[in-house]
Amino acid sequence: MTDALDRRLVAALCADGRADVRSLAAETDTAATTVQDRLRALEDGGVITGYAARLDYDRLGFETAIFRLAVDHGAIDDVTARLREKPAFVTVYETSGHHTVVAVGKFGDENAIGACLQELHADAAIRVVDVVRADVISEAECPL
Repeated sequence: MTDALDRRLVAALCADGRADVRSLAAETDTAATTVQDRLRALEDGGVITGYAARLDYDRLGFETAIFRLAVDHGAIDDVTARLREKPAFVTVYETSGHHTVVAVGKFGDENAIGACLQELHADAAIRVVDVVRADVISEAECPL
């Protein structure tokens, strides 16, 4: 982001991803055309990659599971790419230490978690799989 206006626009969108250009302009005390130009530049620059609804997965009946995987360094890109293709995984991290990949998944039930666990255990590129179920306390908060 290039300046304080970009940060304020991104923060406003974090608070309300459905905000229109006029309300963003009013909130940032900026001309609507300037806001529109800045948003387009943030989108073109890859800072804003899309607009999505924020969901309460617990209310939808989903369970959260966090998978910690020990993956050989040469296979990390391949494994993370495969995990990103699975709709259940909402976040995938490459990390340092013993567990080189951490993935957060949302699953409809215990059977879905178990099936995913079996699949990961069968993956030759993954040496160790640890999984914990988690109760979400806070999610999708914007740090700006």
